Amino acid sequence: MATSLFLVGEIGVNDYFIGLNENRTVGEVRTFVPHVVGAIRSVITDVISAGAGTVVVPGMIPLGCEPQLLTLYRGSVDAAGYDPESGCITRLNDLAQLHNRELRRMLAGLRRAHPGTAIVYADLYRAVTDIVVSPRAYGFRHMPLDACCGGGGAYNYDDASFCGAAGTAPCADPSEYVSWDGVHYTEAANRLIACSVLEGSHSHAADAPTLSNSSATTEDWLHRIGCV
Repeated sequence: MATSLFLVGEIGVNDYFIGLNENRTVGEVRTFVPHVVGAIRSVITDVISAGAGTVVVPGMIPLGCEPQLLTLYRGSVDAAGYDPESGCITRLNDLAQLHNRELRRMLAGLRRAHPGTAIVYADLYRAVTDIVVSPRAYGFRHMPLDACCGGGGAYNYDDASFCGAAGTAPCADPSEYVSWDGVHYTEAANRLIACSVLEGSHSHAADAPTLSNSSATTEDWLHRIGCV
């Protein structure tokens, strides 16, 4: 246990997705945050009690950049509701940022309570928004909010024609897309997200202790998964 790396999460994405898809207001779904963060805390505490020495806790992704939610809210959000830089829905990203603030506050308390355990916050939000804002800088095509596999329509996403259904088809090159099917990321996007998390750890930031439990250094892993 002490020499293993535990990835706790991502927890909460489906809670928020399902709530929003069940026509709950964003305000109602924001009330989920304390319960979700409390559940994450409970899992981390259990893992530490079992002897874990290093725990990585992913933060929330930018919900307002997800093709599924962009399609769901299309027509009900005016132009002012979209971030001009990314094209993502501001109030949904605000929900994700609220989750991340509360999560980081909770993790700070756990670090004080368990100084012998490395508790690493993985900033998925920043990793994904960096790609969406500057896709070409990371090797993606100029429409980072479109799904690779889908049945057409806005953002190439349709609940009635989800990837794999009759009439849907994948794009020619998934490595040029951030989203695979409107809900999940492509392998290329996941690799860059992993690189961002490792590089954040490698920087020795106060909020991200070094992933030092492995015999391989962080630099080795950056090379192994193609970050450098």
